[in-house]
Amino acid sequence: MSISKAGRGKPSQVGFSLTELMIVIVIIGILLGLVFSNLNVMGDAQNLKAKKEVGDLKIKLEMYRADNGIFPPSGALGALVTNPGNAPRWRQYMKDLPKDPWGNDYRYLNPGTRGGEIDVYSIGPDKREGTEDDVGSWQL
Repeated sequence: MSISKAGRGKPSQVGFSLTELMIVIVIIGILLGLVFSNLNVMGDAQNLKAKKEVGDLKIKLEMYRADNGIFPPSGALGALVTNPGNAPRWRQYMKDLPKDPWGNDYRYLNPGTRGGEIDVYSIGPDKREGTEDDVGSWQL
């Protein structure tokens, strides 16, 4: 009589094959790529919003000058919201002053230092003036 070996086979091995591990790594890489590309899109959207608001502020300042003959003094963006008292034909140009996308006040210089009559700008996400992430009217 012989004993059957039908129930006995190779001992089973537990674990992942190299192919399965590679598939998981590729999927994780794709997901990380999507996350980081979305972060970059958010930064671009904030820069575009800041450029739009800088352009709007510059237009309002030009309207102020058209009505009153001069731009408000340097740093006086508030003259677009409330009457500074020395503007003969003042009107309310804006309801309130916007903050930039990073929560900072917009800055205003008269005369401008970057080639224009005036400079309107945001100091950008690093909150430091004069760095490469500043968004200003000279870029429009």
